Amino acid sequence: MTNFTIRHYNPDSDLSSLSLMLTEIESIDRDGEETSEEFLRSMTEWPNFNPAENVWVSELDGKLVGYGQVLPRTETPSTIYVVVHPNQRRQGLGNQLLALVLSRADAKSHSRKILVYANGHNAASLAFLHHHGFKVAGTSGVMSAPVTDLPQAEIPAGFSLRRYPELGDPQILVQALNECYKDQVGHHQNVTSADRYADYYGEEGIHLLFDDHEKLLGICAAKPAGKTDQRGVSDLLDAPGLIKEFRHNGHQRFLALAVMNWLRGHGTRTITLEYWGDDEKAIEIYRGLGFELTNEQLTYHKELA
Repeated sequence: MTNFTIRHYNPDSDLSSLSLMLTEIESIDRDGEETSEEFLRSMTEWPNFNPAENVWVSELDGKLVGYGQVLPRTETPSTIYVVVHPNQRRQGLGNQLLALVLSRADAKSHSRKILVYANGHNAASLAFLHHHGFKVAGTSGVMSAPVTDLPQAEIPAGFSLRRYPELGDPQILVQALNECYKDQVGHHQNVTSADRYADYYGEEGIHLLFDDHEKLLGICAAKPAGKTDQRGVSDLLDAPGLIKEFRHNGHQRFLALAVMNWLRGHGTRTITLEYWGDDEKAIEIYRGLGFELTNEQLTYHKELA
């Protein structure tokens, strides 16, 4: 068996080499992973991203060939990520990295559940996860809609859509994230602060749905020119979230369409929609609005013993 060197990741000295390795892997696997140095640098700001304790790299002959990380959480599932360069697969390195991240999660997390994301077309990744006892818990994905004429959204009687700046109450945003995406795999649960969400999309693009009794029912956020990838610059749309009793009524359509029209008022670009934990009925609604699936991720989960 090849003797790999496994050590903790040092962003100061490893970041460029890690970007190069991940870019090489992405050119082969085509999983839609972000591999730029800018993105890797931003990861250091993630909660619980502690390279000295929670992140590892593997070397062979002075070159990075593997990476593993865990983001331990106390109340919600910890997430892990493990990847090995194709030239070094099937030599036990993936097993070693997985054992490290699971052991760390076991030591640091109160929650016993582990989540990991895998591209639906990557048969090797799916087989690896199945082999280690992970089971599918949900899907997430990216869809794209071309520039076309949009119909106006018809807000049903008894509903009102308001933008967050009109409200200015951070707690209503926390409530929306907790209630409207409750139990949707891939969304944070038991959110206590919406600052990162508001910073990411910008307060102007956050829309909240209420009934005529001012009860909060849904949320949908968007950011003009908020997505840059291999297809260029596009608008970014977060899939609508609705409280559970309204998720099966098709209200995602008018909520998404209203926010798409808001985006169109800020320029004419393709729209990238990102979703986590939506069911097939919701995906069909997005297809009906002109979106086509460009990347689908399966969410796997495992309970620690």
